[in-house]
Amino acid sequence: MRLRLAITCLFLAPLLMQCASEPSLLTSNVGMSTSDAKAAAGLISRYRAAHGLSAVTVDANLNRAAEVQARAVAQTGILSHGQFASRMSSFGVHGASAENLTAGSRTVDAAIARWKGSPGHNQNLLMPEARRIGLARATTPGTGYESYWALVLSQ
Repeated sequence: MRLRLAITCLFLAPLLMQCASEPSLLTSNVGMSTSDAKAAAGLISRYRAAHGLSAVTVDANLNRAAEVQARAVAQTGILSHGQFASRMSSFGVHGASAENLTAGSRTVDAAIARWKGSPGHNQNLLMPEARRIGLARATTPGTGYESYWALVLSQ
């Protein structure tokens, strides 16, 4: 009996090791887009105006910062801000800034609606210092939530 168990373990060990070294399904085939950033700026600006706040404009540098995080969450399938302050610093963003993440929303309108409905995310949308935004969407067709959004707001 022990011999059979030992032989089985020897046979299965290489197969199990191969599974452990395979990348997550979410690490392959990640598409990136910032094409909704202008629409997001319009939606957010109207929302902010209704609350007596200034409009926001799209900033290409913030789009790139949002792309980094959208890709990271798409690759792992975990919504995490990671090292937000360090990431902002690496993109030359200093002062007031915030980040909203969401997954599963198919449109920019739906992503922003989710953020409006969440107290912490809504607070970021209405951050008085915000003047610029960056928005990115990462897609993983057929895998995970399929759409991962990152919004960066800054002064």
